Amino acid sequence: MNKVLVFALVLGLGAPAALAQDTPAPATAATGGMLLLLEEAEQRALDRNPAIAAARLSRQAAGFSLAESRAAYDPLFNASLTQRSQTTPASTQLSGGQEQVNTDASTYSTGISQALPWGGGSLSLDFGGSRTASSNVFATYNPSFSSSLTASITQPLLRGLRFDGTRAQIAQAEISSDIADLELQERIATTLAGVRRAYWELVYASDALETARQSRALAERQLQDNRLRVELGTVAPIDIVESEAEVAARHQAVVQAEGAFRTAQVALKQLMVADAGDAIWQSTIVPTDRPTQGSAAIDVAAAIASAVANRSDIAIARKERESSGAHLKLLDDRRKPAVDLVAEYSVSGIGGTRILRQSGGLGSDVIGSVQGGYLDVLQSIGALDYPTWIVGVNVTVPFGNKASQAAYAQAQVQQRQREVQVQALEVEVTAQVTRIAEQVRSAGEQVRAAGAARDLARKRLDAEEARRAAGLSTTFLVLQAQRDLAAAQTAELRALLDFRTALVDFELVQQVPV
Repeated sequence: MNKVLVFALVLGLGAPAALAQDTPAPATAATGGMLLLLEEAEQRALDRNPAIAAARLSRQAAGFSLAESRAAYDPLFNASLTQRSQTTPASTQLSGGQEQVNTDASTYSTGISQALPWGGGSLSLDFGGSRTASSNVFATYNPSFSSSLTASITQPLLRGLRFDGTRAQIAQAEISSDIADLELQERIATTLAGVRRAYWELVYASDALETARQSRALAERQLQDNRLRVELGTVAPIDIVESEAEVAARHQAVVQAEGAFRTAQVALKQLMVADAGDAIWQSTIVPTDRPTQGSAAIDVAAAIASAVANRSDIAIARKERESSGAHLKLLDDRRKPAVDLVAEYSVSGIGGTRILRQSGGLGSDVIGSVQGGYLDVLQSIGALDYPTWIVGVNVTVPFGNKASQAAYAQAQVQQRQREVQVQALEVEVTAQVTRIAEQVRSAGEQVRAAGAARDLARKRLDAEEARRAAGLSTTFLVLQAQRDLAAAQTAELRALLDFRTALVDFELVQQVPV
């Protein structure tokens, strides 16, 4: 082919066509890559991230601790059964035997008790009895049965009426459970934000790698162009050296971009796996979501209000203030005198085989017996034949009470400290939200500026190539324009990444500390 014709064909080749032929295709599902949406990455992290799993276990443990505290108000059942056989020597005529007295006794008891969840009182109901068989000649019932049914209540009238240690423990357990929930929410929000950052970082690394490859392809095209020009004698051989050096430099940039791409892969995978055996480690992730270039409208005032009302660190600080308040309430209650109302009512019964004797003194002759049994005892209890009731008040008044007063005063100071800490944290959160909102605005402006710079760099490259084709420019200037375009493209990608990262931080700062 005529050299002039070849030269004309080379000059007629456009950069986009050459780029489309020389640029390596990115990884796809067909080439072993795993297509991944941002939403899928977030769901994988929710399902498999070990830090989130640990936070869920902590919340579960806090729930069991709360259930354990509330069990203080569960009814308690008790029961016992004993058998006793006793032989005692008859040391006097009143011992009931000539040489010894044998006694066999079976006793039993059962009852139920419960601390009341209101008022600080407690209730108990007990039932017990025994069966006794004896060789004692003075026994009136032999065998004899006896039982009693007792109900009692203890009710605080001052200390422990409105608040006590059990209710304080339950309140603290409830607060700990709420804090565990908040910590789980914080861990989820932090992890998801990390996934979003890592995802967009991978998008940036992938696009930066593609940009580096495009830049290398442009340099290789320029090298081929210069070789033809040298062959035609229109340029000096030094232009080939410049082009080869530029190709080598841009190849180095590709190698660096490939390393950054692999590093970004690891950073995202680490957030989405439960263990090192996950198959995703062996895959190449291909992010399919792309960052939008439009500016995001943000309402700073609404964001500040949302953060102050809902952010996890403020919510935890408020819960800790609530915990301090519960402790203060308990110490205030302990300063009061202990005045407890005690009431008890019991009824007992007796039965069995009744021994009949001649009227006379102690130990008169037996003339018969009346058969009886345990039903006699129950009938006696049901008829309330032998009732007993007790009502009383127990009063304990500490003199001086300096220890309780000092502890209460100290708790008051701590409560005020908690309140000041919450106020300071609200101010800090307001500043954080405002600062990151400014970062979002600045990042949006950077995106627009970087886009304009990239357009200008593209136009400059086109102009230099046209000038070079007309013999009005040099290889050096064309290569410089190519470098400027690559740098502008990379800067635009970085600006887009910074904008997406700022949006992630702006959303995150309304939920958790950043």
